[in-house]
Amino acid sequence: MNKDIEEIVVRTFFERRIQERFMFELFSPKKRDKALHRLNHDYKRNLREQYMIEIPTPNSCASELANLLKKHGAGKQCYALSFNKDIDGKNYLYLLL
Repeated sequence: MNKDIEEIVVRTFFERRIQERFMFELFSPKKRDKALHRLNHDYKRNLREQYMIEIPTPNSCASELANLLKKHGAGKQCYALSFNKDIDGKNYLYLLL
């Protein structure tokens, strides 16, 4: 977990009313799962709408997702927030096809 990156993500993409509470939960080992659950299930209430786009189905093709991210200005690196402990809090480089 990289608190600096995660704070930037929260301050940039989350509604102001939820930021402090979300960071408190995100940075607490016992409450991190609660924050990630909220991100997965209540994202429409908690994330700033201007940064959301709909990803058309099927949305399981990695190369199509990479191209969509590139189209919207993403770089070649991403940071993962996930229930999956193997990828949570890690930086990833990806190839844009």
